[in-house]
Amino acid sequence: MKYVTFGLLLLLAAFASCQVLRRLDKPKRVEPASSCGVRKIGTQPLIVGGRTAAVGAWPWHVAVYYTKNNGQKRDFRCGGTLISPEYVLTTASCARYATGKPAGSVRVVLGLHSLTEMSSNAREIFVKEAFIHEEYVHGENMYDVAVLQLNTAVNYTNYIQPACLPGADDKIERFDNMLGTIVGWGNDETGKLADDLQSARVPVISFMDCLKSDRDFFSANIYSGMYCAGLTNGTAPCFGDAGGGMFFADRGVWTLRGIVSFTDRSGTAIGSCNTRQYFGLVNVAHFMPWIQGVTGQATAAATAREDRSQQF
Repeated sequence: MKYVTFGLLLLLAAFASCQVLRRLDKPKRVEPASSCGVRKIGTQPLIVGGRTAAVGAWPWHVAVYYTKNNGQKRDFRCGGTLISPEYVLTTASCARYATGKPAGSVRVVLGLHSLTEMSSNAREIFVKEAFIHEEYVHGENMYDVAVLQLNTAVNYTNYIQPACLPGADDKIERFDNMLGTIVGWGNDETGKLADDLQSARVPVISFMDCLKSDRDFFSANIYSGMYCAGLTNGTAPCFGDAGGGMFFADRGVWTLRGIVSFTDRSGTAIGSCNTRQYFGLVNVAHFMPWIQGVTGQATAAATAREDRSQQF
């Protein structure tokens, strides 16, 4: 019995040794880092009442420009969010200017912090094609969503990264009263575009509270594809902020849940934007089937975080 036990031990030892050798022979598997929504630069105001963002804090936010005079003059038009190496998500109201324009006349600048200075961190890329939601009607706020396809796939850097996208069944209502961050270069207190990228934290407002604030205005603009957010203290988006995102963090990973679409322009506040009223955003989750239909597999990696993003 002792000899049998000893023999078995020898066989087991030999088997274990072979297994160790086999493991050593196999290439080491490296678990990939999150493919979206992660800042590569450590950090610390669309936006009236916000604050200047740290350089590299929002590597997925992009500037959309329209050029004139054969590219000699560039006009900043709106913001957008990088969601893959080839695609930027923005509003239809911004992207509509791209239709019918000559090739190269619409451009996005990624990794940009200051509108007045093109740093070495930034990269300018032509827009190859603009996909506007087929039900969007100019002058109205419904279906205000578009995808810009870049002429060249961008290489990610510390200053250029994609944001994560929500799942199609991820309800915005569960974020009611929660703070998200909006980002942009929109008009400041002087009525001029901000030089440096601004950010501000604002809460999602429930559908009923949004209606109560101004039933005449919001009843015609808020539906399942849109939601309401903001404060009434002067912290709000304004001209130039449209197309930018509203982001929520989950354990250091940022997901795009809204696209700034419209504000109440009936007030007398800065640049005809009523900064004492809530504003409307495109509900990204609602349009995920359409976005994925346009981009195909391009956003598959960005939506891989769906399970984790459910845990806010």
